[in-house]
Amino acid sequence: MDMKKSLAIILLLALSLPAFSQTQNEQKWTVRASAAYYPSVPLVLLPFIGIGVGLGADKDAGETSKLVFPPYASIEALYSFNERWSVGLDAGYCGIAGGVYNADGTIKSKINLTILPIGIVGRCNYLNRPVVKLYGSLEAGAMLVLQDDFQVVPEVQLNPIGIEFGRRFFGLLEAGFGFNYAGLRAGVGYRF
Repeated sequence: MDMKKSLAIILLLALSLPAFSQTQNEQKWTVRASAAYYPSVPLVLLPFIGIGVGLGADKDAGETSKLVFPPYASIEALYSFNERWSVGLDAGYCGIAGGVYNADGTIKSKINLTILPIGIVGRCNYLNRPVVKLYGSLEAGAMLVLQDDFQVVPEVQLNPIGIEFGRRFFGLLEAGFGFNYAGLRAGVGYRF
């Protein structure tokens, strides 16, 4: 191949590079990590809160009770079909730990529960701008409940209002109601 043809090919490739980068710049995958903090309580834990309160400590005997709720945390991966619709998988963690303690600090009774929700997420963007996205999402799946035994419980989570702010690396805030959490959750994400 002579020098003129090589130069012409290199020049054409250089001129077509912006067209290739535009198609490669389209972000199809989004990975998000988030957490819901108090007063966001997973609804599936409400019966266990009742049990914990029902265990009750005998104040006259110097007993105390304590319940600890770590935040609901999740990570999800979404694939965008177009600017409006996305679908993906979500995996989370929530739990409860606590017990009733005797006056000398020994444990009278305890509870330790771990819940691992796994679900399919569908998302609709109401507003899709380069820096701000307003959306709603619905998740359905199963919760793996680990206590003394192993149980599988169906789960549904509705997040009617969510906002992402940022471009490739972004922050998020959602209001939701369901088996995973009720209240607000915040987090970060990355698109690629």
